[in-house]
Amino acid sequence: MRKITQKSALPVYSIAALWLLWASFFPLYRIWHFLLAILFSVVVYISVSRLCPPKIILVKEQPKPADTGNRDADALIDAGRSRLERLNRLDEEISDEKVSAQIARIAGVCGKIFDYVEQNPKKAPQIRLFLNYYLPTTIKLLESYSRMAGQKISGENISSAMRGVEGILSTIGDAFEKQLDHLFADEALDISTDITVLEGMMAREGLTGDDFGQKPQNTQQERKQ
Repeated sequence: MRKITQKSALPVYSIAALWLLWASFFPLYRIWHFLLAILFSVVVYISVSRLCPPKIILVKEQPKPADTGNRDADALIDAGRSRLERLNRLDEEISDEKVSAQIARIAGVCGKIFDYVEQNPKKAPQIRLFLNYYLPTTIKLLESYSRMAGQKISGENISSAMRGVEGILSTIGDAFEKQLDHLFADEALDISTDITVLEGMMAREGLTGDDFGQKPQNTQQERKQ
């Protein structure tokens, strides 16, 4: 959602009305007449602006189609973001604050997953099960929850089903975060390998631990000999 600030036109109309009345009942042939009218205009503009503050309008933005150069990856990402829109709508429909917070957490992780895959399209196959089962099933559960919450009754079956959905949301959030973490497995391995190699090279050169600085001293002694 994008926020747009819409200012009221009433302050401008008020100034126009003021000048029309002023020209009808007061003289406007000296400089101080105009200055006085301008001063009143400023006062009227500020006063009306306070009475009619700008409105904040939320405009729904359509997500841009993925363009990674990989058709399969693009299809997965676009399908995922379409389902993410439904998840966000459910967040708006469900009034329970705790459930809404869990949905926001899940939606945030989903967004990060799709953003990462868009930047790394070769990772797309790793999210097929997540996209085709875990996310749709989560949405299905929340749709059922939203329908039951709208019944406004506390029957045993409805209450039990709703508690079940509420209880699984935290587990779903944890699972989705692990899904995101799995996408970084190769990158984490590369970092670990680079660190190991770097530490080994610095150790061989006497640049770490107690050996730091010893090699230059040995070199100076060899030169003296």
